[in-house]
Amino acid sequence: MSGHSRTRPSPGRGARRRPIRLLIALLAAMSLLAVSCGTDDDAADGVADTPSADTSAAVTETEDAAPEPEPEADEPAADEPAADDDAAGAAEEDEPEPEDTAPEFPAPSGTIRTAPLVSLVTMDPHSFQGGGLPWLTPVYERLFRSERGGDGSIQGVLATGYSVDGLDVTITLREGVTFSDGEPFNAAAVKANLERGKEIGIRSEFAVIDSVSAADEFTVVVTLARPSPGFITDMASVAGFMISPAAMDDPALDRNPVGTGPWVYNAAESREGDVHIYTLNDNYWDPSAQGVERIEVYDMPDMAARVNALKTGQLDFAHIAGPAAAEVGADSSLGVIRMGTNLVLMTPILDRDGTVVPAFASPLVREAMSIAIDRDAFAQVVDFGYGTPNLQPYPKGHWAHNDALDDQIEFNPERARQLMAEAGYADGLSFTMPSIGFFGRHAEVLGEFWRDIGIDMNVEVLEPGTLAGRSRSTDFPITMLYWVVGTDPSGYPAFYLNADAPFNPFGHEPNPRYAELNQLGSASLDPSQRAPHYHEMWELLAEERSVLFITSGEIVLGTTSELAQNPTIRVDAAQAEAPIWHGLRLGG
Repeated sequence: MSGHSRTRPSPGRGARRRPIRLLIALLAAMSLLAVSCGTDDDAADGVADTPSADTSAAVTETEDAAPEPEPEADEPAADEPAADDDAAGAAEEDEPEPEDTAPEFPAPSGTIRTAPLVSLVTMDPHSFQGGGLPWLTPVYERLFRSERGGDGSIQGVLATGYSVDGLDVTITLREGVTFSDGEPFNAAAVKANLERGKEIGIRSEFAVIDSVSAADEFTVVVTLARPSPGFITDMASVAGFMISPAAMDDPALDRNPVGTGPWVYNAAESREGDVHIYTLNDNYWDPSAQGVERIEVYDMPDMAARVNALKTGQLDFAHIAGPAAAEVGADSSLGVIRMGTNLVLMTPILDRDGTVVPAFASPLVREAMSIAIDRDAFAQVVDFGYGTPNLQPYPKGHWAHNDALDDQIEFNPERARQLMAEAGYADGLSFTMPSIGFFGRHAEVLGEFWRDIGIDMNVEVLEPGTLAGRSRSTDFPITMLYWVVGTDPSGYPAFYLNADAPFNPFGHEPNPRYAELNQLGSASLDPSQRAPHYHEMWELLAEERSVLFITSGEIVLGTTSELAQNPTIRVDAAQAEAPIWHGLRLGG
């Protein structure tokens, strides 16, 4: 453990004294197989096996890319000698005349219907926070992407390659692409997007950009203000979505998206608060990726409603969690797609200096709050087996995960009560935490753990779509959010630790060692060289307990039993809220 720490009992999971009422509450919660719960854009507010930060100078072409022409049958391979002229002539004579053939891919057909975890807030990628990507992904495409289950390599979508030279990142762009409004996709369009994202300032990924220039029509040079090995990974997330420059000044952009994607938003057929419709983009650059004719995204934040819609056939895909996942998994007519570990649940203490809640300035109180949480029980009760106890931003198996911290996961309510007394809070304390429907059970179980050590946590339920914004203000001293694992570790301080971080609204001055470690961790592209610096950062964070991590969990999609076996379903490593629409075909 880095830094100074007090001597304390060896942490472990043996201290299991809990009040009978808590055990009863937990067992009762485990017996629930259905629950009505909404959610918020905060199911994913940072941005799973993270794509490697080893940003090489080439990218893998995706299946969305236009296929390269196959060599003629008589064309020698590059490393084979050419046939003699007579043989070549004979081959030409025997070669039948080419015939007009149908495309090698079937025409798009059918409709896909889905319901994200959250209600629609905005379709403007530069103002987008948190979850709800299925509202955007039919229309917008990223510069890059990384699929889960692959080798972690970055793949080109609107970009075809990149190189890094010091602080200059050169990105080559795909030619022959247009936005759905007819505007050309080129270096000028990318420059306009990156500059607009930086100017708006909502997404921290743009903050590292110093300047953007167009080297030629299809080459962009991004000069960074500081080393950022995760920059290309960031361009494989929401920050990499490209908006038509002609649409950027549209005040209705949040409901009138214009991108390069396979589908276009159909406002005429959509119904605000109910369903948003996407139909084919007739001028899309890769028709083979258009597997379905129509995508319908329903605004259905209530979990029970989504499960019922799956059962009745109203939905093909739905984001589910907890008991709903267990319920869907037990239904033979339905199926579950495990999207991988992509989220880490945490409760950031926003008021770290005790401005509103003086107790939060005490390391003893923060430690007591942490060891009062039975993370094993939480993973079973709330995550229904899809969660794993965790004390850091990245799950086990990720290169940035510090395995040593796994041994420090502690549940010891008796020791927690002693710490509360030492800090001068033997009589307890109270505060208010914001929540939304999806986090209802999370907050209820967490509150029961803390109530056992004298902490009275009130819960204020917010409107869906507002939790992230309210958590960036000084409205509350603590909050509950997910960290999305697809974000490079260098981005974590920018979101939660830095003095100007959006989720440090009270302006707490962090330990300067965080900045030092982040600088060291950003100096290399090799994860093996970067990992020790971030491991130390997580150790400091675990000791400071300004962010209380609880579990790392999987994203789970409910679907039909047939679609669960569909071989065209692929998953995005950065934001696994729905399958990748590109190339998905009904019936496989």
